Amino acid sequence: MKTNCLNLIKISLFILLTGLSQVAYSQSNEDCLTCHSDNELSYERKGKELPLFVNEDTYTHSVHADIQCIDCHTDFNAEELPHKTGNEIYKVDCSTCHDTEAFKSSIHAKKNIECFTCHSKHEIQSAESLDKDLTKLCVNCHKSETVDKYIASKHYTEFNKGKNAPSCYTCHDAAHNIKSADFSKKEIDNLCSTCHGKSHTEFAKSIHFLAKEEGTPTCIDCHGAHHVNKNKYTIASQGCLSCHLDKKRFENIGKENLVAFVENYKTSTHANIINKGGEAATCIDCHDNHMIQDVTVEGNKVSRESLPNTCGKCHNNIVEDFTKSIHGKSLAEGMEFAPTCTDCHGEHNIESVDISSVGKIATKEKCMDCHVKNEAIVKAIGSELNDIIYYEKSAHYLALLNGNKNAPTCSDCHGAHLMSDPSDPNSKINKVNEAETCGQKGCHPNIAAEYKQTIHGQALAGGNLNSPSCTDCHGKHQIIRTDDPESKVAQGQNVAKLCSDCHSDVELVEEFNLPTGKTGSYFESFHGLAVRGGSKYAADCASCHGTHNIRPSSDPLSTVNKNNLSETCGTCHPGANIEENFGSVHLNISKEETPIQYYIEYFYIGMIILVIGGMLVHNILDVVRKTIDRFKYPEHYQHHNKSGKVYLRMSKNERIQHFIMLTSFIALVISGFGLKYPDAFWVEAIRYVLGDGAFELRGLSHRIFGIMMILVSLYHLYYILFTQRGRQMVKDFLPAWRDINDIKVNLKWITGLSKEKPRFERFSYMEKAEYWALIWGVIVMGATGLMLMFNDFFLANFPYLWLDIATLIHLYEAWLATLAIIVWHFYYVIFNPDVYPLNTALITGTLTEEQMEHEHADELERIKKQDKA
Repeated sequence: MKTNCLNLIKISLFILLTGLSQVAYSQSNEDCLTCHSDNELSYERKGKELPLFVNEDTYTHSVHADIQCIDCHTDFNAEELPHKTGNEIYKVDCSTCHDTEAFKSSIHAKKNIECFTCHSKHEIQSAESLDKDLTKLCVNCHKSETVDKYIASKHYTEFNKGKNAPSCYTCHDAAHNIKSADFSKKEIDNLCSTCHGKSHTEFAKSIHFLAKEEGTPTCIDCHGAHHVNKNKYTIASQGCLSCHLDKKRFENIGKENLVAFVENYKTSTHANIINKGGEAATCIDCHDNHMIQDVTVEGNKVSRESLPNTCGKCHNNIVEDFTKSIHGKSLAEGMEFAPTCTDCHGEHNIESVDISSVGKIATKEKCMDCHVKNEAIVKAIGSELNDIIYYEKSAHYLALLNGNKNAPTCSDCHGAHLMSDPSDPNSKINKVNEAETCGQKGCHPNIAAEYKQTIHGQALAGGNLNSPSCTDCHGKHQIIRTDDPESKVAQGQNVAKLCSDCHSDVELVEEFNLPTGKTGSYFESFHGLAVRGGSKYAADCASCHGTHNIRPSSDPLSTVNKNNLSETCGTCHPGANIEENFGSVHLNISKEETPIQYYIEYFYIGMIILVIGGMLVHNILDVVRKTIDRFKYPEHYQHHNKSGKVYLRMSKNERIQHFIMLTSFIALVISGFGLKYPDAFWVEAIRYVLGDGAFELRGLSHRIFGIMMILVSLYHLYYILFTQRGRQMVKDFLPAWRDINDIKVNLKWITGLSKEKPRFERFSYMEKAEYWALIWGVIVMGATGLMLMFNDFFLANFPYLWLDIATLIHLYEAWLATLAIIVWHFYYVIFNPDVYPLNTALITGTLTEEQMEHEHADELERIKKQDKA
């Protein structure tokens, strides 16, 4: 032990000089400080060196400044140096002055904590000054991670600012009444309620407070005991989940399924934002903080009817839209299955809005869950079920499947939250707003802008709701690619029908003073006939008028303005040169508008009536007379046995020419009238058999057989000019004076005015008329056919009128030729009783002598005379 000899000497001398008795000795503070003011004075006890220094200045300013040392150190004896060897001198009994009964029952007393641990020994301060720094005193002993968190808590932060906030003894009781930290649920509730009365009132109504199961949370379970924090995001993320993800806790009450349900929150967009340091909805934002109620309680914040208001605390603009929407209005009206926020976005598993193609597909599935799969909803709202289902075949949905995130899903067109009935003027799918919706960024902005400038767009903007908008042409949910044959705007028949449905509607035409007869004239034009026949390449309405940029022909920007026709027609007919005085594309033949075509048409109609009518009368009379004779004189018709000598009628060369002409003619009739009458049953049957390529095959075959007929005709010209038999044949075909007499004799005979039968030479007047008609027909049909085949050349170098005339003549000449062959030629080689069922000369090239006698008596007589000579 270190001692101070000098101090001991001083004390001894002091005692001797004063002469005080040992029994009645009195010691003052100055006496004590004589030694204890030495800051090096110390004492060793139990292996520890303890300081005996007393700071006089500090002591004189403490609350005990007026108290003598021996008032506390009562067992002091001046004769003993050091004062005592035992421990009693170090035991100071504060209870001699202070009431310590409360302290004796505190946790500190039970743990043998001395007064000086908190109040210190000689530097004792007033209770008021201790309150200001109480936390530091407590922390001196209570050094743990839990207590350290109090320093960072909201309570300490506010307390340290001098505000009325909890310090240690606020919760653990007053300084000397400190109790154990093992509080009961009731004690905790009561304790917190002393400061947080309003919150406790709410908490008392919550499912947590009212629950009878053990382990339900108290204040400190959520807010923490010492680390009370004002960051609600941390509280909700950690506090709530620490309980609600505890499977054992919920297994005990048979609600373990709630754990997985709540666990979804951990991967939600809300949790992800919080984990990254952001602010987003926590449990308490939706369920409330203290008054958390069961979802079945009326007015609960997460009940279906309350959810819009709950979510609206964060998403106020979105909820404003929702409340105006048809969904929001239905929910407010109490419709049983009206959707609320969680029906679409989920409950705890809310994810961020995914604008990828995968996310958009999920949106479509979510909408279809109600509008397709829920029978009650479909029945209640009258959903156009098939129309909605067709979306899965649409171009939009297929694009999503292929990863195109710009392709629209339900919410892109109908709106995400502000879904309104189409009749609502503000609805995105209101007819007036469709172009704006379809033209939104990433979709069809250029097309929408173009449409708004057109006659249709301007008419609609002006209030004419009969004017077509996007869905009128493309459909609603069933929008498919324009190159899909099922598309309403697929090139060809579909577009033509689509446009004609409006432009041929009598009521619309009358109401808006639209031009009449345009659709009918188009369908009778080559383009229209080709389209009706199934052509995928012939010009339809959109080919000339445009798709979205449709303007009146008077508009200089219109594709059918007269100044732009050459360019428009030139897209299909390169080099087309449409003159300025060009008439009308939609040609309606009339004396006033098209006088040339008008007279040509009437000329041919007259010719068909006179020529074919005359042939028909002639042949009816002929068949009647021959039928009568056949029954009256059967012996005259024995030549059908083809017995006896035969005579050459057609050489092999001539038969081949005839076969080629016959074949090409029939093929031309079928392929030609197949264009003009595409709706005829036999044409539809051919298209059904040949499929989609029927029209192109028709056009190709028509050209091939047309060229074949021209070639065989050119060969025939060579034949009759440069072969002896050919020259003789054409000479025999030339009209002769005897033909007039043959006509007279034959007419008298077939009418029964004479019994004299006509005696024909090599060719009768019927055959001569047919031959020269064929020559004429080949020339006319060949010339007009070539003009139509090479229409690009003629459009570029000749007035368009020429093609109109060529088309008209080609048609009526075809009718004239076809009817002539059927009525005249087929009769004389097939149905004529003299040759029925077929004049075999076209196959064998010969006639029997009996046949010659009956049909060409004068030729037979001439041949016999030549043979005799």
